[in-house]
Amino acid sequence: MAIDSFVISIFLILLFGRLLGELARRLGSPAVVGEIMAGLLIGPSILGWVTPHNTLSVLAELGVILLLFDIGCDTSIKRLYHARGHSTWVALSGILVPAVVASTAAAYWLNLPSFTALFFGCALTATSIGISIRVMAQAKQTQTIEGQVILGAAVIDDIAGVILLSILLNFHDSGSLSVGSILILTIKVIGFLLIAPPFARVLIYLARGLQPQFNQSGYAVFIVITLICLFAWLAHLFGAPALLGGFAVGMALSKQFISPINRYLRNPFHFTHQLEKSTKPLIDIFAPIFFVYVGITVDLSQLELTTTGLLLLLWLALIAILTKLAAGLTAKGSWRRKLIIGCAMVPRGEVGLVFAEMGRQASIISPKLFTELVMVIVVTTIAGPLMLKWSLKGQRLIHK
Repeated sequence: MAIDSFVISIFLILLFGRLLGELARRLGSPAVVGEIMAGLLIGPSILGWVTPHNTLSVLAELGVILLLFDIGCDTSIKRLYHARGHSTWVALSGILVPAVVASTAAAYWLNLPSFTALFFGCALTATSIGISIRVMAQAKQTQTIEGQVILGAAVIDDIAGVILLSILLNFHDSGSLSVGSILILTIKVIGFLLIAPPFARVLIYLARGLQPQFNQSGYAVFIVITLICLFAWLAHLFGAPALLGGFAVGMALSKQFISPINRYLRNPFHFTHQLEKSTKPLIDIFAPIFFVYVGITVDLSQLELTTTGLLLLLWLALIAILTKLAAGLTAKGSWRRKLIIGCAMVPRGEVGLVFAEMGRQASIISPKLFTELVMVIVVTTIAGPLMLKWSLKGQRLIHK
């Protein structure tokens, strides 16, 4: 890509991503919806001002890694532990039901090969943490039992989603899959998630000790980016996606990080907060690039704009919504609580889009299926917050 094409593409991506993201937010939808729409607008589907290119794809992948880093920073293992009983069943049903039902529906209605249909179904398993928690926070419900269950289940969903993505990509690359290989890869990914955050925390302590020798502007950003790159590389060595490295470093910076090393090393809250805060501007720049790029790579001409085609798309979106509502039924408590938790599990958002993009890059899913999958994810991302707001009407603040 020529430098002039590159800079004008970045200009358009950032400008329209911010404008439409803000517009979506003011209309009550997540900014990610507006950013995808910005990609559709400036991409080949409508105006054709920006076309997919490897250079832009690399920037989008960097955005994914930083996005997973941000999700890791917001991941509380302590809260997950406290809500483990309620969250685990909700999360497991929220993974199994969409994977099985959506895969079966995709194989039957879209006439997909078994593996492609399985990938489609697994892409709809992960719940967006940020979208639902933001709605819960606005309603002052994050510290309720419902809020804790939602947070815990969403964290488990995301981790399981990453493991599923690793397994499917590994199968696609190797061409073979067995119970043994699945078990080994799962152990590798879980092992990485157990080992990497404490290791990253130790390196953060070392970085804090060296800070007086490198007391200059940009030191905090330097530490975070180098750690993310290092652990992205280590994740690849473990046989996991590189984006898992960003997630691990984010977990190490989490305010409620728990690990056996905590008894030997005190949590340097001020320094870790400084590291996290310094990276926010980068996340605010590169994460939208990923979402806009997803919109750019969507080809609306692949959609069947017939009554049958649109009904099929709506049917798939309805399946994606109902399978997550079904997950809420496994929660303990009143029907109101089950409904709130189910609605909160509906939006797929970031992780679902990462799943879709990785599948497109690996040629697991066709451009047509990629477009249909993104449209389904967009529908759940819009419908989820609206359903959650409706279910929370009149809900009192009840602490655990």
